[in-house]
Amino acid sequence: MTNLDIDSSSLPSGEILEDKELGTLFSAAEVIVIVNPDSAPIQRIISRAQEEGRLIDLTKGAEARAALFNCAPNHATTPGHIILAAMSPETFGHRFAITQTNLKQPYYSANTQFPMNIQLINIGFGNIVSANRVVAIVSPESAPIKRIVSEARSANRLIDATYGRRTRAVIVTDSAHVILSAIQPETVAHRFFTHKDGQNNPLEKKPGF
Repeated sequence: MTNLDIDSSSLPSGEILEDKELGTLFSAAEVIVIVNPDSAPIQRIISRAQEEGRLIDLTKGAEARAALFNCAPNHATTPGHIILAAMSPETFGHRFAITQTNLKQPYYSANTQFPMNIQLINIGFGNIVSANRVVAIVSPESAPIKRIVSEARSANRLIDATYGRRTRAVIVTDSAHVILSAIQPETVAHRFFTHKDGQNNPLEKKPGF
């Protein structure tokens, strides 16, 4: 496990999330999904990332409350890093929303030449996904989708965010990660749209999820 102290000057402008209590900084540009780390499927992924040297622990000894899955540089064939943080996924979402609101100019991901307007979407049980990374949201029943899920599991790119519930949506990202959610595809898609008056907050937790 790697424990890092990050110099904020090395992070692109507008991509920084800060945990002031622990004095740690997080780069948000390449984040795919932020999940609670206490479920068995996520624990297995974290253990494998630790074995492969891809786990970065930024908790400074505090309880890990979030696992951030990062995109590998240039969409490499190997999975990206996983970062353990002491802030909850919801806290990341709200702090990033504030950061986005205060930005005076767009910023760019290392994996694209186009400006990014990142939106974080609640996909159930407090887990959130970066909307600009999503390629498709589909139902899990068809044979082709089941093959995609199986291949992602074999490649260590499957992220199970269902908390043991029935999988109702499969979210495919541009980094080839596949995320399982316990809420319907229509519900996930609906959360991509927000109103200026605060209705349909994409980070809002619905009853039971």
